[in-house]
Amino acid sequence: MRQGLPALLLALSPCLMVSSTLAEEAPSSVSAIDDALSSQSTDLQDAKKTTQTQQAAYQKQSDELVRLETQAKALDATLQSAKASLQKAYTKMINDPKVDISPIKASYQAAWSDVKQNQKARLDATQKLQDMEAQLAQQKAKENAIQQKIVALGQDKLRARAERLKSELKQTGEQKVSFTNKCDIKMTLAQCADQTKELALQKAVNQYQDWLIDSASETSVIKQNLNKVSLNIHLIKYDMNKAGFVDNNRYQTVLTAQLESRAAETSACTLLGIDNSYCYAVDQNGQPQQKQKEVAWVSLNVRSNQYNDNVVIDDVNYGSTPVEIMLPVGNHLITVEKEGYDSFSQLMGINSDQTLRAVLREQANLLKPGHKFADSLKGNIKAPEMITMIRGEYLVGENASRKIYLDHAFAMSAAPITVGEFETFVNQTGYQTDAELKHLCISVNNSEVTPVSDSYWRNPGFKQTASNPVVCVSKNDAKAYTQWLSKQTGSVYRLPTEDEWEIAARSGSQSDYWWGDDFGADKANTGWGGSTWSNKSTSPVGSFAPNNLGFVDVVGNVWEWTQDPRGMAKGGAWSFSPDMAKASSELFIDPTSAANYLGFRVLRELK
Repeated sequence: MRQGLPALLLALSPCLMVSSTLAEEAPSSVSAIDDALSSQSTDLQDAKKTTQTQQAAYQKQSDELVRLETQAKALDATLQSAKASLQKAYTKMINDPKVDISPIKASYQAAWSDVKQNQKARLDATQKLQDMEAQLAQQKAKENAIQQKIVALGQDKLRARAERLKSELKQTGEQKVSFTNKCDIKMTLAQCADQTKELALQKAVNQYQDWLIDSASETSVIKQNLNKVSLNIHLIKYDMNKAGFVDNNRYQTVLTAQLESRAAETSACTLLGIDNSYCYAVDQNGQPQQKQKEVAWVSLNVRSNQYNDNVVIDDVNYGSTPVEIMLPVGNHLITVEKEGYDSFSQLMGINSDQTLRAVLREQANLLKPGHKFADSLKGNIKAPEMITMIRGEYLVGENASRKIYLDHAFAMSAAPITVGEFETFVNQTGYQTDAELKHLCISVNNSEVTPVSDSYWRNPGFKQTASNPVVCVSKNDAKAYTQWLSKQTGSVYRLPTEDEWEIAARSGSQSDYWWGDDFGADKANTGWGGSTWSNKSTSPVGSFAPNNLGFVDVVGNVWEWTQDPRGMAKGGAWSFSPDMAKASSELFIDPTSAANYLGFRVLRELK
């Protein structure tokens, strides 16, 4: 949690406490609450069935991943055995050129193909399992929310029952009674009349109490607890209808009495056998006013697919994501917004620690060339920074002589994918590159292509840092990275086409290089280009000035894979001449090959 947040929350707590007023108005009558409870119980059963189905599917997918991982070990062993056999066959062939090693070579290639297929299947299975895990968590949260609502409705029902009985006990009743009294012979007439009247009024009170109880909605429950309370019945007034002797010493009084009950505040709860707190008046937050109850506070972790956004909860600003906020249990209005994107807004009932991931969609009518953004990855990591290009007419090719119309907008990574970014992908997926499986990455030495054994992206034959562009990656490896990005973000990532790459690299320029037709000195990392890294190694991305829209290293540093099925790369490299780094230059190389002068950058499709 960010430093100083508890103090901020304490200062803003009055703002946060009013959040319950945003909740939907709850049903107030007992019958309406019963209907709501019935509906929620049905929803809960459906949610539990869905959870069970998703749990079974998740377990099945988990078992499939275990199977693939077990298979991977066996396939790796087979590959190593095939490799050893191939090495022995090569040794025999040196001594006897007539030896046919093609079956053994085919076995090795088949084993290598099986390993690659298994690797792809594991990557797909891992991503699918992660997606199913997220869906299962959402479903469990939904089930928990329904359970919490049922609990809340149960409490609402207790309060509604108490309120209903309170109302029923407040009824003013008119009782007409007749009472005949056998007076003592020693009484005077006045004494006999007073006594008979008092006994008649007592009868009216008893009769009124019986009427109150019998006319109540829960008579049987009330009668069980009637001896625990006093209804505090008051006589408002009475009218004498008849009074006099009906025989020698029997005196009769007929009267009509108006009565009302003034039971204590908690009497209804006692009669219903429920906690007295349900009989007290509640404040605007729905809490009994007779005492201050404890308020539970929970953690809400807010994330989004954008950076430099803004989080507002109940009109309180909490800055940009990711952010962890402590909130009181209840309903809260969460808004995540960013200029140029449609706002995300959701009213959430928060009852326990949870995470909210907001997805912000770009507003199509505000898209401009050169706009920078970065999607979010799992684990609180940012995807590569992207720069947008819009549809329209562009000049490409040698001497910018070919006019094309781009019918779609796209975003391309500001820099080649770095060692650090590729390492995140490998660490999360366990991916092995073609160079690792073949134990081979090629280099250029004195203008000749030279295979370098056991070199791969972590050890390309020169020193590099996490900010250097990743090399020794084949087109297959680059495509695997884009597929992983797509699954992580929910957006479509891929390699750029030749034209898309050149449009971004030129960024409006019609010259050989984005700054002009003359290469100059120390403006980019190419062979014989005058930089510190020329003919030695790659340079950290961004070591040279960006082009007009902010793309770096579109001239030199590393050749970059495109979508071309023939295996085309663009941009030049640290070990190739400046002339090969022109915007229109091309390099064709086998898509399965890996070289320490060859990397890639990614493109993200925009709707």
